[in-house]
Amino acid sequence: MPGNRGRPAHPLNAEASSAARLGAEIRSRRLAQGLTLQALGALTGYSAQHISAAERASDPVSGWFVRVLDRELAAEGALLALLPAALYDRERERQEREAARRAPLLSGAPDSDVGEDVEPINRRGLLGAGVGAALGLGTSAPASAREIDPELVSHWAQLLNLLGRHDAMFGPHDVLAAVRREINFVVEHRKVARGDLRTDLMRVESRWAQFAAWLSNDTGQTRERDAWTQRALQLAKEGGYRDMAAFARMRQSQWAAQEQDAKQAIVFAEAALRVPGVGEQTRTLCALRAALGHALAGDADSCERRLNDAYRFVAANSPAPPWAGEDTVTSLRHVRAGEARCWLWLLPAKAVTLYESALREWPRDLVRDGGLHQARLALACADSGEHDRAQVEGRKALAIARNTKSSIAARELKQLGATLSAS
Repeated sequence: MPGNRGRPAHPLNAEASSAARLGAEIRSRRLAQGLTLQALGALTGYSAQHISAAERASDPVSGWFVRVLDRELAAEGALLALLPAALYDRERERQEREAARRAPLLSGAPDSDVGEDVEPINRRGLLGAGVGAALGLGTSAPASAREIDPELVSHWAQLLNLLGRHDAMFGPHDVLAAVRREINFVVEHRKVARGDLRTDLMRVESRWAQFAAWLSNDTGQTRERDAWTQRALQLAKEGGYRDMAAFARMRQSQWAAQEQDAKQAIVFAEAALRVPGVGEQTRTLCALRAALGHALAGDADSCERRLNDAYRFVAANSPAPPWAGEDTVTSLRHVRAGEARCWLWLLPAKAVTLYESALREWPRDLVRDGGLHQARLALACADSGEHDRAQVEGRKALAIARNTKSSIAARELKQLGATLSAS
C-alpha cells in the first residue's frame, strides 16, 4: 500500500520553496509507483527517514541522492531538473543565516549556535570544489567516448543556469574560478566524445566560455574576456550553433561600446544580425547592441531604427534561445533598459524616465544588473542637471556595487563622480 505503513502522509506545500517542489515531486512519483518509504529506501540504499525528510523539505539533499531517486523512480531527469533551484535557495538561506549570525558579533552581543547542515553542499563546496563535484555528477576525465554519460550535457546546462543566478544576485567574483574549473571538465569530455555527443558538448562549452567572458568583463579582466569570447564564437561556429554565434558577436559589440569604439560596436552588432537562422530573442539583443553603437556615434536616426527592430523582435514572443536560462530570457524590460542607455548618450532627460520605468519592473533577484541600471539612472540625472537626485540614486547604486563587486557598475559610478565634480 502506498505511503508509510498506513499512516497518513504529512501534507506538503509544493509552492513553499524550491526544495518543497522537489520533495513533492519525489513523493508524487513514489506514490504513483505504489512504493512505501521503506520500499524506496531498499531500492536506493537510503533510510526511510532520510527520504521522508527530503519529501518534506526538512533536510537538505545531495546531488547524488537526487540522481539515485531519479533513476529508481524512472523520473527521466525530472527530479534532477528541480535540483539546481533547490541548491540555490539553500545557499541563499545559508548566507542569510550567516549574515544574521554576524550581526550580533558586530554589536558585541554573544553569538548563537547555528546547527550544521546534513550532507552539506555549502557555498564553499558549490563554488570552491567545483559545481559538478558538489552535485555528485562526477568530474573525472573519461578514457573513451563510451564512458561519457550523455546526460552530462543537460546537467552542465542546468549548472550554468544555477551559476548565472548566483552571479546575478551576488556578483562575479565567487563564480569565475568555479566556471574555469568546470570548463576544463567539459573540455576533457569533449575531446574524447564522438558524433552528435561531441557536437552537443561543443555547444555546451561555447555557452560556458561566453559566461566566462561575461564574468571576466565584470571583474575587469578584459584580455581574458576577449579570449573567452573568441573561443565561444569558434566553438559555436564549429558546432553549428547559430544563436550562440550571433550572441558572441553581440558580446563583441558590447565590449567595443564599453571601450567607446562606436564603429566597431556597430560592425560587430550588424554582423550578429546577419547570422542566418537566428531566433527573434537573440536578434532582439543584437538590434539593441546596434542601436547602442549608433547612439554612441551620435546617430539618433539609425539608433531609433534599430530600437524599433528590437521592439518588433521582442514582440514576436518567440521561444527562448537555447543559450538562455530562466533569468536571461529577453523581455520588454531588457529592451526598455537598452533604449534608456541609448538616450543616456543622446538625450539624458529622456533616459531618466525610461530607467525609472525599467527599474520599477526589474526582478529583485537580478541584483547586479539592477544596480548597474541604478548607476546609469544616477548618470542620467547628473547629465540632466538633477545633481541632488543624482547623488541619491548614486548612493543606492554604490551600495549594490559594493555587495556584488561589479567593475562595470564601479566604472559607471566613477563617471558619475567626475560629472558631479565638474558641475
